[in-house]
Amino acid sequence: MRILKDLYFYPWMSQQENNANAIFIDGAVPTLIDPGHTHLFGVLAEAMARDRIDIGRVKLVLFTHAHPDHLEATERFGENVLRAISKAEYLYMQEEGRELFLATGAQVPGKPFQILLNQGELTLGNKTFEVIPTPGHSPGSICLYYEKEKVLISGDTVFYLGVGRTDLPGGDPERLAESLRRLGRLHVEYLVPGHGDMLKGRKAVEKNFQLILSEFFA
Repeated sequence: MRILKDLYFYPWMSQQENNANAIFIDGAVPTLIDPGHTHLFGVLAEAMARDRIDIGRVKLVLFTHAHPDHLEATERFGENVLRAISKAEYLYMQEEGRELFLATGAQVPGKPFQILLNQGELTLGNKTFEVIPTPGHSPGSICLYYEKEKVLISGDTVFYLGVGRTDLPGGDPERLAESLRRLGRLHVEYLVPGHGDMLKGRKAVEKNFQLILSEFFA
């Protein structure tokens, strides 16, 4: 589903299995964010094909965090595709984050991550995103803010009327609350989360942050 020029959103709609939403950024560096579980990868490829996007065009796969429902399908990409994750999340994935893969029977990533992200700008051709560390759901979670179009790609940090759980290894509710307060100060017209529906309109996004902070983190 096309949101804006060069920006596509592929929400996971099934109630039978858990999987992450995916985001595709077209342009000079075709980038796929959070491709999901390996065994459900074909569903994403078919959805992209309906938008006339060949998944073989992807040059960079980027992950908001290292949970299996976002990251396992990294193994479906060849060695010529770059992989990016935050430096903090990469370290987490080597230790307690690995437990979640083993506990759920998911495939532990075996291919290298060539790009380890820190806070700052990420330039993809003529598009510039701000990499924002948002620990809480996991220690090295990040969000991407596309200021030009006021788009926030939020992973599992914040959803429509919800947040990512903090009872998994590495979760921390206090740090999540701090992350939400930081994100809530941004001008966001499109909230594109890792699960559930996209939220559109600045007032709707602001209200969503206010409700979550008052209900979950009063």
